[in-house]
Amino acid sequence: MAKILWHPAFCGAMQLELNEYRDVLEFKDEYQLTKGPLRVDILIIKKRKDIVIDKNIARNFRHHNIIEYKSPDDTLDIADYHKTLSYKFFYAYREKIDIEDLSVTLVTSQHPYNLLKRLSGRYTMTSNRNGIYVVDHDTEPVQIIVSSELEENENIWLTHLNKELTAVRFRNLLTEAAKHGKDIVLDAYLNVVTDANIEAFQEANMLGEKAEQCLKDLGYVDKWRAEGRDEGRDEGRAEGEAKGEAKGKAEMIIRILSRRLETPSESLQKKINSIREIAKLDELADFALTCVSLDEFATALE
Repeated sequence: MAKILWHPAFCGAMQLELNEYRDVLEFKDEYQLTKGPLRVDILIIKKRKDIVIDKNIARNFRHHNIIEYKSPDDTLDIADYHKTLSYKFFYAYREKIDIEDLSVTLVTSQHPYNLLKRLSGRYTMTSNRNGIYVVDHDTEPVQIIVSSELEENENIWLTHLNKELTAVRFRNLLTEAAKHGKDIVLDAYLNVVTDANIEAFQEANMLGEKAEQCLKDLGYVDKWRAEGRDEGRDEGRAEGEAKGEAKGKAEMIIRILSRRLETPSESLQKKINSIREIAKLDELADFALTCVSLDEFATALE
């Protein structure tokens, strides 16, 4: 499996978690601190300093807010903690702002036992909200969020950003995503979560029409078709556009079946690729989203 790019999904998750405040917050992804490689994962700036963010993960926010993220594959340790604190001082110096106008948040999926134990021996630490630990420094508190410990009903986007989703949880995520419509930040988020939980994705689609409708409402069916047409047209320059479009649609059908069920056999792929009728391919693309097995799909080809 290709390496999962968690960071774009995390950026999307933070924007979705703070969706109702998006008009008063400015999100800067991978904010560059220097001309070199020194940068923070996300910088969130309140457009008005007096805005109060009534959201569990953002109640400690100040005017400028540095967010650092550790993917589900990584652990958060003291070195990461010190590095992020150094970003705080560098940013305050560069932007000529008061250090007390700046907050720091570290987000991790794995519980950082060793780090929290070490910090609790040096500073006062509070944890009156599930999954949120606040370290009380001299100038400002530092917030550590353990996304796996958050409440799903309050932080669905962060709690589902992992590799351990069940089919039911994936279906719930799709249902919630459908409420947002074609939100641009959902695209990167859902692509990563799907790639990281391919089996749950396949099972979720087999649970019934609701998940299928969610995919259609979110535009994913149209997107896959468009990708298929683009691929087909690249080939079509040599073979003719009609033949190229058919090839693109066939590839799209194979991709859907591979994600939902399993990779079709070589013989089944040959049968799909041999079809040239565009209308037939469109029908098969819709059926690929609902069939419960490759055998059922193969029967439809007869």
